Amino acid sequence: MRARIREKFKFEAAHSIVMNKQFEEFHGHTYRLEIFVEGSIKEGYVMDFLELRAIVEKEVLKSLDHKNLNKLFENPTTENIALWIAERLKDKLPTGVRLYKIVLWEGDDNGVELEF
Repeated sequence: MRARIREKFKFEAAHSIVMNKQFEEFHGHTYRLEIFVEGSIKEGYVMDFLELRAIVEKEVLKSLDHKNLNKLFENPTTENIALWIAERLKDKLPTGVRLYKIVLWEGDDNGVELEF
């Protein structure tokens, strides 16, 4: 049997994305991030929530929180940020645990969901 666990995170960042070959006005968001990982239940759990939280904080939040995302991304769309997060996390998980899904909200109403 496979099971999934999830952790939620929040970070603040600013960006200006390119749409129709023009930059938007520079602005900020409160991003909400949900990370889902999947694995077998061994000794009663998939992985320690605290371990997952530590990985995400080190590999993702440290680079994104209170940052100008245009310094990290050519076009910091929510989709591009979520793909970058996936790349940062997929090889950092314990053996037997895999990244299942990322949900990244840009504010309260807009977001992207990636399944792997």
